[in-house]
Amino acid sequence: MTPVRRLTWLLLFSMAIPSLSTLMAQQEPAPSAPIPAQIPAAKKVFISNAGDDDWTIPHQLRAPNLTYDRFYAGIKSWGKYELVSAPADADIVFEISSYDSRLAGLVVRLSILDPKTRITLWSLTQKVDAASRSATALKNFNNGVDLLVGDLKKLTAGTSA
Repeated sequence: MTPVRRLTWLLLFSMAIPSLSTLMAQQEPAPSAPIPAQIPAAKKVFISNAGDDDWTIPHQLRAPNLTYDRFYAGIKSWGKYELVSAPADADIVFEISSYDSRLAGLVVRLSILDPKTRITLWSLTQKVDAASRSATALKNFNNGVDLLVGDLKKLTAGTSA
């Protein structure tokens, strides 16, 4: 290799090192934003049924309040919260619903609201796998709601959901 070529490579290499360290620094994950204090501190919860879009629940699962009933049961069995019958008595409100996402199919959504302001403090969503058989569809639906409750458990523990 000629001295000129060697010098060219040395210059290119010396310019690349600072660029590489800058590039690597940009790839570090951003620090986590804080979780609103009301969420981990809550003791009393009101569960609001925001409903299911009629076309989102597979025909073999159609039942009144399916999403609400399954979510309510999951929260009750967890035992972390006192479930109250009026939003005014709650520290936070869990608003549960399901909807059809054109990209993901059936999605179960939980919005966590401040009962005084009705401002959404946090939202969680969980995709429900499609199925053609009734038993499989129900299993997938229940699993999706259970995963959503699991995400809520992680959130209230202060970890990412």
